[in-house]
Amino acid sequence: MPVAFVIGAPRSGTTLLRVMLAGHPQLFSPPEMVIAPFATMMERKARLDERFWEKGGLRRALMELDGLDVDAAKAREASFDDKTVPEVYQYLCDRLGDRVLVDKCPHLVATPEALTRLATWYPDARWIWIIRHPGSVTRSVENMPMAEVMLQGYAPEARSIWYHANKNLQRFFATIPEDRKAFVRYEELVADARPVMERACAALGVPFHEAVMDPYEGDRMREGPPGARAVGDPNMAGRGKIDPELATKWLAGFDPASVSPETHALARELGYDLGALPAPPITHVTMAMNALFDTARELEARIKVPADLDAVEGRRFLLRMVSASVDLFVEEGDVEAPHFHHSEGPTRKMFADNPDADYLRAPIRLGPGRVYRVWGSVPPGTVYVGMLLYRRGGVVGNRLQDFTFVRPDGTFEVHISSDAPSGPGVWLKGDGDETAVMIRQYFTDRTAQPPVMLHVERLGATAPGPLTPQEMTRGLERARRNLTTVFDRTLQGYTFASQMALNRFVALDGEQFFPTPDNSYLLCWYRFGEDQLMYVRGRLPKARYFSFTLYNAWMESLDYTRHSSGRSRVSLNHAQIQADEHGNFELCLAHRDPGHPNWLNTTGHAAGYLLARSLLPEEALPVPTIEVRYEREVTKG
Repeated sequence: MPVAFVIGAPRSGTTLLRVMLAGHPQLFSPPEMVIAPFATMMERKARLDERFWEKGGLRRALMELDGLDVDAAKAREASFDDKTVPEVYQYLCDRLGDRVLVDKCPHLVATPEALTRLATWYPDARWIWIIRHPGSVTRSVENMPMAEVMLQGYAPEARSIWYHANKNLQRFFATIPEDRKAFVRYEELVADARPVMERACAALGVPFHEAVMDPYEGDRMREGPPGARAVGDPNMAGRGKIDPELATKWLAGFDPASVSPETHALARELGYDLGALPAPPITHVTMAMNALFDTARELEARIKVPADLDAVEGRRFLLRMVSASVDLFVEEGDVEAPHFHHSEGPTRKMFADNPDADYLRAPIRLGPGRVYRVWGSVPPGTVYVGMLLYRRGGVVGNRLQDFTFVRPDGTFEVHISSDAPSGPGVWLKGDGDETAVMIRQYFTDRTAQPPVMLHVERLGATAPGPLTPQEMTRGLERARRNLTTVFDRTLQGYTFASQMALNRFVALDGEQFFPTPDNSYLLCWYRFGEDQLMYVRGRLPKARYFSFTLYNAWMESLDYTRHSSGRSRVSLNHAQIQADEHGNFELCLAHRDPGHPNWLNTTGHAAGYLLARSLLPEEALPVPTIEVRYEREVTKG
């Protein structure tokens, strides 16, 4: 009885080879019938009752051989339930005449005992082993829909399927005479099919026929008629010719380090050098993630501040900055489709954030012909809105204040470009290395003052594509560098302030801390005991906005969502500070409520920053005085 088998690991090209052979007039090569792995059809039925998607091949063969419709083929298949597998092979071969039955069955690679049984049943059988690059098989398997179900039983995981399958076939093929077997490489098949098919036909004992060169000519049982289940590789239906690029298509995503040393060794034996492959783009993503996490661990080891509270807040700050950096450069870094996002807030703070401000950032990249449009509206009664460009490295760029770009009705539209203005309206010109535009909105009472409405677009931008490994790798590396920069600058600020500004105010040059140039700053590093109070006395300046805010060692405003209720405050602005008719005021920093109308709550911090900011001042910021007193002295007084 003439019978032959096409075997190979899943996703190795068994379907393509099967369809090519199906064009030969002396061969009958149906889709996977899934009978070879079993001794009886009842064994097969028990298996396929669980794996219903594997039932179509035998039915399709019966429809082709006996001219049956789908229902009749199902009935004929059911009549085989009490037969042995050799009896079914005999039934099929009896209807073939002089043609050779070619049974393509990748299932055999997972059942070496079935291979031995078939060789015993059919000692004259012909065998074709098709092999494909381990990387291509692994990646193709990993990208199969429901691969974990479809390939259950082949190997513990997708990355070991190639090894287990081809190791079994290597052992089996060593027992087959040379004149009854052929070894086929998928890469050679799709690159130059003729010599491969000449060798395959010779192994099957039939002369080469030109029809095997075009697997897309005729039906060849690639797809079933209406009502029949699809069988084989569904990707076959979407192609019209053999594509040589399939030889290496999947290798771009394969990481040689992801498979076992045993796979590397067997691959070398079978002609594939996995060590010669470069690491795929996704591996660089993993490397960038590891570098980010390693940097975070290194920075955590540098948290050496004296107070326990500052130490635990330092860890929280580090985690916040990891999250902020990833958001900044991975989630919010698309300069082609930008949108405004809150870069700081109650749980994300850096460089002396202002609890009375919203920081709305959008990424941009300027250059010849690149124009961004920002538009929206500013509600009546808004304290301040400013638009500021940041250049590479966080350098402050050009800016606009609200009175220069907001119309009387509160609406605005601004074009941002490094080119000369090319139309009417308000333009904000950059120098060409800008990375972001920041909108700051200041409040004195958030409950009564609504936020601005903002939109941004890059003119002429195309629709964004899917995320690529290269893009994510770049974003993660930028996030890592940003994390280091923010952490280093924060520690530098702590070193400077704690040594140079102890219980006294000094003017702050905030260039390295991403400030708004519309502000003037006075900085004090306060430190006083548990039984002491600190008084700050001064005069409210003539300015659009003025405030005092307490910060921890990490330049984060103290937890104002938890400690700003009733009389407790960690920040006071000019509308909240109680002053006399001349604008003179007195603040009291204290660890607990002293009954003072301008109490700033240190929330358990024995030391930290006290920052005064004056926005668009009309005069030099008056330097407040400081006095530290014991509580008992105040009580006696």
